[in-house]
Amino acid sequence: MLMSRPVFSRLFQQTVRRYHHGDYKTPSMDELPVPRGSWQAQYDANQRRYNATLLFGVAFAAGTIILAKTSGLVYLNYSPPKSLD
Repeated sequence: MLMSRPVFSRLFQQTVRRYHHGDYKTPSMDELPVPRGSWQAQYDANQRRYNATLLFGVAFAAGTIILAKTSGLVYLNYSPPKSLD
């Protein structure tokens, strides 16, 4: 019983892994990229791209729903049926 205790505690012990060699240098702020250009110009370009993606998605979804409705594949149940039969 006493011999099993060190074995079990060793199994559940967390081990430290070091994936670097002895001459490892910690990263510093000097290694970060330096921003260039106007943030407003980049922001506007990103917003144009995001809005174009949004408009394409809305148009594609609307076109798909209209095509499915006109082909008779789906019934959207937006009003009560004309007859109960």
